[in-house]
Amino acid sequence: MWSQQLGLYLGVYQEKLRFFTAETELVPTPEEVAQQAEHEKQRAEQEKQRSDRLAAKLRELNIDPDTI
Repeated sequence: MWSQQLGLYLGVYQEKLRFFTAETELVPTPEEVAQQAEHEKQRAEQEKQRSDRLAAKLRELNIDPDTI
């Protein structure tokens, strides 16, 4: 069902009432947005740790990681 005021569709997804964009994309709930943000934060931290380990290894090999 289209809501002119909201500019969104209202429909059922996985047995729950949800909003959808005009392009029929699911609008995430605030909880889903927070969960995705936490996931991205954890992924970024893992990538930083990996980068730090690789930089340390390069330094062990007498290679400045900032110059490559």
